Amino acid sequence: MEELSEVEVIKMEDEHVVAPAATSTLIETGDESPTPATTPATAVAPTASDPQDPDHSKDAAVLSATTATSTPEVITGPFNDEDTTFHKALKNAISTETPQDLDVQGTLPDWLTGFHYTLSPGIFEVKYPKMVSVHGELQQETRTFTFGHWFDNIPQVNQFAFSGSDSKIKYRSTMPAHRAESKIRQHQGYLPNQPSSIFKTDTNQSVFARLLSTSHTQGKPSLEPCGASIDVLPPFNADGRRTVYCQNFANHILELNTDTLEKSGILAWDEVNPQFKGSHSSPHSHFDPVTKELINFTMDHGFNSTQYNFFSITEKEPHGCLIASVTAKTSHVHSFAVTPRYIILVVTPLNPSDGGVKYSWGASLLDAFTFKKTEPTLFYVVSRVKRRHIATFKSDAFFFFHHVNAFEDAADNVYLDFSLYGDDTIAHQLSLSALLDRSAPALTKPEFCRFELANVQAEAQRLENYNAAMANTGPVDKLRGFMRRVSVGQGNGASYAVPGKNSNAIPLATRIRSTPGVELPRINPIYHGLDYKYTWGVGISEQGDGDMYDCIMKLHVKGDAEPTIWSQKNCFPSEAVFIPPPVFDQNEDAGVLVSVVYDAEAHRSFILVLDAADLKEKARAMLPEVVPLSFTNGCFAAGDISRGMQIAAAATYFSDDEDEGDQYDD
Repeated sequence: MEELSEVEVIKMEDEHVVAPAATSTLIETGDESPTPATTPATAVAPTASDPQDPDHSKDAAVLSATTATSTPEVITGPFNDEDTTFHKALKNAISTETPQDLDVQGTLPDWLTGFHYTLSPGIFEVKYPKMVSVHGELQQETRTFTFGHWFDNIPQVNQFAFSGSDSKIKYRSTMPAHRAESKIRQHQGYLPNQPSSIFKTDTNQSVFARLLSTSHTQGKPSLEPCGASIDVLPPFNADGRRTVYCQNFANHILELNTDTLEKSGILAWDEVNPQFKGSHSSPHSHFDPVTKELINFTMDHGFNSTQYNFFSITEKEPHGCLIASVTAKTSHVHSFAVTPRYIILVVTPLNPSDGGVKYSWGASLLDAFTFKKTEPTLFYVVSRVKRRHIATFKSDAFFFFHHVNAFEDAADNVYLDFSLYGDDTIAHQLSLSALLDRSAPALTKPEFCRFELANVQAEAQRLENYNAAMANTGPVDKLRGFMRRVSVGQGNGASYAVPGKNSNAIPLATRIRSTPGVELPRINPIYHGLDYKYTWGVGISEQGDGDMYDCIMKLHVKGDAEPTIWSQKNCFPSEAVFIPPPVFDQNEDAGVLVSVVYDAEAHRSFILVLDAADLKEKARAMLPEVVPLSFTNGCFAAGDISRGMQIAAAATYFSDDEDEGDQYDD
């Protein structure tokens, strides 16, 4: 392929022909395996012959020169039947649109009746035709747009109907964002309108195009595929509707009909209530079964900081209400914690670099953010009763995706448990280029860490006294107090110093426990916000290579008991969801774990049901197609399954962007 001059490129762009970039993520390859976004594009053999170069030696030389710069070598396939790595489970999925009865080996518990939902990657790469110049002639080639991170993909929804009474399982899957695939093919790249809503993917769009996409009204849902979590979220289904909701980092949720898996609607938070403004949200909403509140937050980004707007929605108050807003540094906040009295926002020092310019222009999060090890992690405590931010704590820098749980004690201390990492290395290791590089180091293992926020109400009183003192202090004294970082208004007894980010005036969040941990942690849902004993998740076994989660673990969060482990050679589980029995059992670990597992040796996926107490297998069933490995959260909805898995009236492909105001439409 001939290299084009800048003048030729401009001319071709004027003629609506785009020249290939030497380091584009659009991979010209004939195999079907996903190719890392960081791998330079290589050329297929030209379709037209050159009489001056019949054996294409010039093209071979260019190809050799291009590929020689690619380091380290990343082995991406094609894979042979003897390959027993997880790599073959990071390919485009084939959906099972027609419900199928599975062959169940073993016996399901009698009480296990309902729908189980998971999200998995559906599409990692999209092929499209492109016109390029080959020896001065325009030729059509097939290019491939490749998502660059495990978290970036067009998702697949998997639905399982469990019938414990007769030990049967029915399965189907679909991709509810197929229109996103057609948009990528049409525009030869990806243009989300939320800044940094992808982790590590070259959108293959110009800065100008990305800037235009992120300038759209954020109230309109974007092309975000909603692939981070799926849940049955009260109170939205409290009126008898059979619905399930998909979420991502964007400011909306996608509603699916549980009977047909058709799109039922899109709910943007700032359309529910204008106070819930912001371009991002947490994919992990909390539901309080006592107050019947759905709790989440939106992120309204400013120039140097972000306003985190916490809100609640109930069946009685469908438009919701704002609980409190916290102004803090802009960071990637994946999850947060809720206890009976508090909401705790934990902001790690993963902050936008380059003044936030790349972030605003839609660059990938890992390209636009930098982890600052010398900065503290800050814990912001919001009172659910007083409906305001009441205290701030700090600790040394750390990184996390998931809270495990949080609870209070009688002495007014709050405890927060994390699947924790020392820095953001794990986020980079989970990019496709790193996962598919067989020479890459082993994944960083998570720690189970518990932090104590001591005497929260006493700290809240200090802050309240400080605010009262500031209200009665003149502007000169306020400035003097701020510059000196000293207490102000001593005359009325206030003693809360103006805190700097590294000030000793901010109390410490004390780490009181640190043991080997799990990722994608789940607990018995009855114990959310309460003191508890166990957590379950996926882990990395000592016998494996350490390059992918290959076991399911049960951790004892109290005492020194060794973890209980399920593993099978060359098998890689996705999230293990804890399902408790319908009648309360005083044993916290009474229930089952359900996980979709990829068997690399058989190149098959199966649904696995384990006893949560001892991780002994109760049942499994092979699936008709390979379900790609996922790093997402699923849910279980107990109840009648007789209406479920109906076939839609007509095949419908849809995405979570609206037809009206589509940013791509001409």
